[in-house]
Amino acid sequence: MQIYQQGKVVAVSSSKKGGIPKNPKDSIEIFNLGVRDDYHSGEINFHANKNNPNRQISVVANEVIEDINSQIGEKIFPGSIGENILVEGLGDLSHIASGDILKIGKSVTLRVTDQNEPCVTLNSIDNRILKLIVGRRGLVASVESTGYIYPNDKVKLIPKKENV
Repeated sequence: MQIYQQGKVVAVSSSKKGGIPKNPKDSIEIFNLGVRDDYHSGEINFHANKNNPNRQISVVANEVIEDINSQIGEKIFPGSIGENILVEGLGDLSHIASGDILKIGKSVTLRVTDQNEPCVTLNSIDNRILKLIVGRRGLVASVESTGYIYPNDKVKLIPKKENV
């Protein structure tokens, strides 16, 4: 299995309430239905009010956050745009495809299901964010293997063609 890109976890966040922000944590537990105690996890995704196993986890690139902050001021911080996992070293994540795998820390494996579409709620932070983040909102993923994720954990990207 060839790994073609590596990065690290900058921050992990979750929230029992919907909306933004999510709260930075010392760690998050990934269980078979998402992030333990997160509003978007579980059998029914309350945000979508349906069973939506393809959107259990959200991942955002710190490089995107830094770029947007350089244009709007320091308004975005870990968890503020609703991500569970903030990573760096993998670029803006726009090149990552459905079916690619993210191996995080000692035991967590996530299967990328799609690029994440930006939500108009982000404009509550600053009315320029939606325009600046289109095409760079990050990823949504489902859980392949469970465990804990901590800041500074390694992230390894394995392309779909290598993980079949």
